[in-house]
Amino acid sequence: MSIAASDQERPVNPFEAAQRFTTITGAILELDRLKPVLVNAVASAANCETVILMLLDDDAALRVEAISGDVVRQPRDMALQTFNRDDDPMVSAWKAGMEYRYISPAESPEKPTTADDLALTLKLPAFLGVPMMYNNQWIGALVASNSAGKPLPDGDVLRMIAVNAGVAIHNARIYSDMMKELQAKNDELRILNQIDRELTETIYINHVFDMTLDWAIRSTRAQAAALMLYDEAKDEMKLSYEIGYAMPMEQLADIIENDGGIAQRVARSGFAEVIPDVSADHDYVMLSSEIRSHMSIPVRREEKVIAVIAVESRRLNNFTDQHQQFVEKLAVRAGVAIDNARLFADSVREREKLSHILSNVADVVIVVGYDDRLILVNQSAIAAFRLYTDRSYIDEVFSRIFGDTSLNDVYQQAKRLGYTLSREIELHGRTYYSSLSQLENIGWIIVMHDITPLKETEQLKSELLQTVSHDLKQPLSIMNGYIELMQIQNRLDETGMRYSNAVLRSIENMRRLIDDLLDFAKIETGIQLKLQPVSMTQIINDCVQSIMPLAESKAMIVEVELTSSIPPVHGDPDRLHQIFSNLIGNAVKYTPPEGKVRIWAEVREGGLVVAVEDTGIGIAPEDQAKIFDRFYRVRRIETETIEGTGLGLAIVKKLVDLHQGNIGLESRLGEGTTFYVTLPIMQVESSALTPAV
Repeated sequence: MSIAASDQERPVNPFEAAQRFTTITGAILELDRLKPVLVNAVASAANCETVILMLLDDDAALRVEAISGDVVRQPRDMALQTFNRDDDPMVSAWKAGMEYRYISPAESPEKPTTADDLALTLKLPAFLGVPMMYNNQWIGALVASNSAGKPLPDGDVLRMIAVNAGVAIHNARIYSDMMKELQAKNDELRILNQIDRELTETIYINHVFDMTLDWAIRSTRAQAAALMLYDEAKDEMKLSYEIGYAMPMEQLADIIENDGGIAQRVARSGFAEVIPDVSADHDYVMLSSEIRSHMSIPVRREEKVIAVIAVESRRLNNFTDQHQQFVEKLAVRAGVAIDNARLFADSVREREKLSHILSNVADVVIVVGYDDRLILVNQSAIAAFRLYTDRSYIDEVFSRIFGDTSLNDVYQQAKRLGYTLSREIELHGRTYYSSLSQLENIGWIIVMHDITPLKETEQLKSELLQTVSHDLKQPLSIMNGYIELMQIQNRLDETGMRYSNAVLRSIENMRRLIDDLLDFAKIETGIQLKLQPVSMTQIINDCVQSIMPLAESKAMIVEVELTSSIPPVHGDPDRLHQIFSNLIGNAVKYTPPEGKVRIWAEVREGGLVVAVEDTGIGIAPEDQAKIFDRFYRVRRIETETIEGTGLGLAIVKKLVDLHQGNIGLESRLGEGTTFYVTLPIMQVESSALTPAV
């Protein structure tokens, strides 16, 4: 980095330099991203040519992590050992929290110091080194240098910056450790979710055992595993499944039945055991001469041990605490597979809770308590709203910080409505998709995702859809006409009629998809609503009447709790009919036979809330965020036979937005879903209501 002569000579204010440094680095939490930004920020703030960041590792080695400037010259494997080097001038000064100035000697020293090694390796004629401390602990150093003939940077400036740099490095390390932990938990959650799916999709107990042991071996890098059922009344062990043993299963079963060894000891005590060296345990029963370490985990049901998972390895001390914790979770799921109906709901709730926490780490995240005070404002939120990076916003009133932004309007609206709300928000030239949802006992969670690039391509997609859809309709009409003509003029046998009718059905499905595409494209490009006072009671009754044949065929109950006394809404009758036909139709389609659909309405905060509630299969949290996206369909076993284009709810969302309304949902898997539509009320004489035809 080159520094102008005037800049070099101009004195630098330490406080201004530290503030300048903090402004540049304050919003960066990723350690790898922070390092190069940090050295360049120090070089800029301190007016020096070269800045080197060195950090202590776990082995007390001081490693070069980053060098300012565009020239890549840092040796990534360079490390200066500081352990037992208290006699070294630079190391002892830095450990004491003092700066160290170095000027290359005219001749090579007989006994080079760490400063000599550093200067020689990085070709530094002279340098000023300042330690970075955190809580009086030395964590690294900043080394600043200029080219030959130029003075070294101001020590006061560099020391002041080093204080803030130490804090920045410490925070970045904490953040990196947290993200690694979250990633590990996320990976574990993903694996456990996969295991749950596999275990709950089978009814064969041997398949359950096989999958349990397979995952136990893979997660612990073991070589063999066995699952033994335990009879507490008889104190007997019975081998049910094994993987990885050379001995035939019948022979293994005889050995275990005669002496259960460590596994039987675990079954009696109910506590897991890890044996680093099996030769030191007198209860160990040898099933293979190559085994060196062993782990046994009890499987419980109704507080009783019903089985034991034994995992074995050829390596000494193979099993860690993490291995034990993971296999214990496997054991729980093995018990769930045996007694699925009793424990399944609890395991799903725990997984959803952890998934919810992890999913809210990304993007802009703001958490607001029920008292309207901020609980969390992450760094992305501070950057997006251009807030001060050196200020804490915890316990601040939401409206005081965000009152002059469009987010405040959406937040106040969500509070009035009392359910999950999604909106697009314009902020400093960017477009964000914001989602506001309540979390029990906490308050409101606001998550915002930058969708600016997506908006730029949205118009092109709409134009393409409209053009292609129009071009597809004509050949479909010709095909449909010729097949109908063929059925009229030619006598087709039963097989021929079946085939031709199948083609006609496919053409009709394609035509329906094209109609949805055209309708969606038309709505996106802008349609003119025929706004007038509309009776929602009549709209809902008409929609229910059209869907009743399907509901009756499934022996379902459809309840309408709307009266003629509810106020009219300001809307387009045809489009409102389209909205609620889709919502009620979906409720009936996705609810099992003998289920129930309930439609009710209430006036809330100047708007009419119409709810469509069902006892259907429910929508998973990860699907709820995408449920209004075009072409998005929930992919589950229960939905495979249900026809749909994936455009219905996307069209519904667009039409509700055009009515200046809101749509949200609440859902739990296996319990059902409720869609809430809020529409503006129009105060008119009852005689002025327009019938919905």
